[in-house]
Amino acid sequence: MESGRKLVQWQLVRNALLWLLRVYAYCFHLVLALFLIGISTVALSSGTNLTLGMLPWQGATLTSATLLLGLVGIVCIAMAVTGFVRWLFPLWALIALILMLRGFFLSSYTFPSAGDFRSAVWLSIAAFVAFVGSLSLFGRRRARR
Repeated sequence: MESGRKLVQWQLVRNALLWLLRVYAYCFHLVLALFLIGISTVALSSGTNLTLGMLPWQGATLTSATLLLGLVGIVCIAMAVTGFVRWLFPLWALIALILMLRGFFLSSYTFPSAGDFRSAVWLSIAAFVAFVGSLSLFGRRRARR
């Protein structure tokens, strides 16, 4: 009887941790999407083009791509939270992680300082944890009515 109770307790702890990871993933990607929308909106309204050496686009294409990425991120989060097409959110999280890793570490992008490099490492780790948290959606079942 005692082992059954401990198993239930461990399942509760596991479920709570998965829930926290999922909420973290939603929050991380919401902030990322809002940041992308914000910087692209400012660039579009001021008539200038973004310059982000870690992304594969340049000029007006980069400005449009960041706006589109931000909007896609918001849509993926909304769909995952509502339970409609949940698999899009982990796909979005993976694409964001790949863009970060490729842009920061697998391209010709150079960091102005050691502090910027550390920030990129921490941001990439945060994106990886958010991706892992997004995978918890695959274990969650939608309630049937």
